[in-house]
Order: sequence, then structure tokens, then C-alpha cells
Amino acid sequence: GGGNLTPGTKDYLVAQVKAFQRIGDQQKELWGTYADMYLGGVRDPARHDAATLEEFCTNHHVPPPPAGGFQGHTPVGPLDPAKEALVMRVKAYQKASREQSELWKTFCGPTCDPARHEAEKLQEFITTYNVPDPAPG
Repeated sequence: GGGNLTPGTKDYLVAQVKAFQRIGDQQKELWGTYADMYLGGVRDPARHDAATLEEFCTNHHVPPPPAGGFQGHTPVGPLDPAKEALVMRVKAYQKASREQSELWKTFCGPTCDPARHEAEKLQEFITTYNVPDPAPG
């Protein structure tokens, strides 16, 4: 299989759903729930037809798969700059004091590394606790 996927083909849609599940646990859960409810619990996208996959992708605003095909599981690569800024902000906040570090732990649950959380979740924390921008430098 070449890395060139044509939008609308079954291969493309399978790649799209697989990439979507790799975004994070929420996305994986969403596909799992959908598969259980509508697809008889079959979670392997390759076992569904293109129309089924397309419907899921349309209804759930699934982003297109990353260009360059799929060589194994790509690790979460370089962060997008916006998220990077949020991560730095939360990290700086944690370092500032013990109380602040505890607040983050309470908020984030078992995964304490801000980089492993969705940007939305970081933004929510920042908004909720008025996390300041870290001083430059």
C-alpha cells in the first residue's frame, strides 16, 4: 500500500478513523461506543464499508488522516505552538507553589504531565484558576 490515500476511498476512511482513535482516549471511546451501538461491537474500521465509516467521520467531524500514510504508531510528535504555550503555563504554575501543584493534581487526575492532556483541558484549568502567563525568560 502506498502512502497516498484518496479521500472518499475505504482505505482513506479506515486511516481516518484509526488516526482519530489515536488522538486520545475520548476519541477512542467515542468510536468504541459508536461501534457498540450501531456496528454490532465491531471496532476494526477495516471490517466496515466505506459508507458506514464516512457517516461516522461526517457526524463526528473527524479530521482527515495525517499525510504520509501510517508507518506504525506515530508518537505524539511536536506539539502545536498553541498547546505548547498552555503546557508551559501549567508547568510554571505548578512550580510556583505546592498548593498550585496540588490544585493541578486534583484537576488532572492520574496523568500529571500537562503535555498528555488535551489543549481544551489545559485551557479549562488556566481559566478556572486564573493561571498567569509565565514571565518571559
